[in-house]
Amino acid sequence: MPRHAASTHPRALSLRYRRFRAADHSMTPAIEPGDFLVADRAWERRGLARGDIVVFRSDGRHMIKRVVGLPGETVGIEGGVLMIGGRPASDTWWHAATRPDGEWVVPSDSWFVLGDNRANSSADSRTLGPVRRSDVHSRVVARYWPWRRARTI
Repeated sequence: MPRHAASTHPRALSLRYRRFRAADHSMTPAIEPGDFLVADRAWERRGLARGDIVVFRSDGRHMIKRVVGLPGETVGIEGGVLMIGGRPASDTWWHAATRPDGEWVVPSDSWFVLGDNRANSSADSRTLGPVRRSDVHSRVVARYWPWRRARTI
């Protein structure tokens, strides 16, 4: 069998990818409650970039949020505006004010994550603090249900 064929074996795929179901409104409109997602456990190969959606563990639960702050950055919220390094960030995922105001320094082994629906996303880095590398489970790569909204993310 060719060497590359082993990577498509169902067992290999099940070790690398995991399915999740979104349970709340914290990521709407990008991810709706009831959406079924595919997440890549091998996220460290590519790393995480601003805008990636990650699954991480907090208090024994899997949470789904978007990366907005990278390791070593200072993330702030001033007057409802998301700031990165003291400058307004390109925040195309949320179009209203982000609350509460504050400032966080992201450690070198962590990311600052927020829900896209900030008004209904209380369990993100504003309250939990930056998410450590060891708590990141996977990076969301696709939605496969509902079928009409299936796409890569």
